[in-house]
Amino acid sequence: MAEIAVSLKHLVDFRLGVYASFTLRADALFELVDSLLLSPIIRSAVELSQSPVFRRRFPSVYDALDNGRIDPTALRQVIAAAEPDEALIVADYAVYALDTTITPRPDASTVPDLSKVYSAEHDKAIPAHQFSWLGRVIARGQSWFAPREVERVPTSSTPGEVGAEQVRRLAADPTPTAAKVVTADSHYACPHFLGAFVGLAPRVVVLVRLASNRVLFGPPPPPTGKRGRPRLHGTKLALRAPGNPERKETVRRSGQEFRLSGWSNQHLKPLQTLVGLVLRVEFIKADGTPRYKRPLWLFWSGPQDVALADLVTMYLLRFQVEHFFRFAKQRLGLLVAHLGDLTPIETWVQVVALAYWQLLLARQLVKPTYRPLDPTARQYPNRPLTPRPST
Repeated sequence: MAEIAVSLKHLVDFRLGVYASFTLRADALFELVDSLLLSPIIRSAVELSQSPVFRRRFPSVYDALDNGRIDPTALRQVIAAAEPDEALIVADYAVYALDTTITPRPDASTVPDLSKVYSAEHDKAIPAHQFSWLGRVIARGQSWFAPREVERVPTSSTPGEVGAEQVRRLAADPTPTAAKVVTADSHYACPHFLGAFVGLAPRVVVLVRLASNRVLFGPPPPPTGKRGRPRLHGTKLALRAPGNPERKETVRRSGQEFRLSGWSNQHLKPLQTLVGLVLRVEFIKADGTPRYKRPLWLFWSGPQDVALADLVTMYLLRFQVEHFFRFAKQRLGLLVAHLGDLTPIETWVQVVALAYWQLLLARQLVKPTYRPLDPTARQYPNRPLTPRPST
């Protein structure tokens, strides 16, 4: 009962903080968030006006999105305070994932600031708005994710530049927490993004994937006393043919065997001030052969003596952000609001994120009722809840 009371207090405090961060059209925006949670099928934004908790007529939906205002600084403080205390820690680091997703607008040529972004669904680049999400992984083997930051990527910027600003805000958070690691895919292995981590270790570090054709460099040799500028880079480490590693081990996690190799004190040529560990991860089949044609390459800017297996765990946890994207699109209507201006578009994304946060904070307040015909429920009656309700 004590845990339930604490969870309920956290949820109430979060709702009060969110309402206080709405500086204009607060009531309509807040009811829009609740309507999003209580609507079983979300086909459009205006349809939320039919929810019993939305006590206004349908024009108020558009009025709230067009004219509603959210104090971003106050909202970030509320979200930072709401991070679950029991969230996962790996090797003394809180694990965060950074990635982008798009809201396709292929038929809306008049919507401002559209980017040409690749869509897997359309198998080509289409007009869309791109959003950068930074959030914390909650637990291993679960799909929960705590979205900490969401920001639109304008056409004048890149995901790396927007992600760097999100990392700087994360590092500036005064809330006392564990050290943080931000995990990211290979398109973030660029100077604009990685430069944000210079001087932040070990408080905030990065674990980023590297393309298999990258070249890194070891520490520069000591000065020779000759005239001219001292060398900035040492021995090349070409990932296509890296040579003998300094560290090598084989581990097994969740039934999968990994062959790990590490090279310490490496840096990218444009960013010699960020020195880290390069890790090669080979997924091994039962017969001892590699499962994939190319290995997974990672760059870690934290302490060089960290266990290699923990780095693999951190990076694989990054994929929980994909579960969040799928749920937000399929169940919370992230893509259904076809709005015509940037302000309501960005407000709608925030509304979706805040609705998800309430599901996250309420997950321990719900007692599931499983159907007797569900074999998984019979086998695992105490399994953790997921964001998606049973159907």
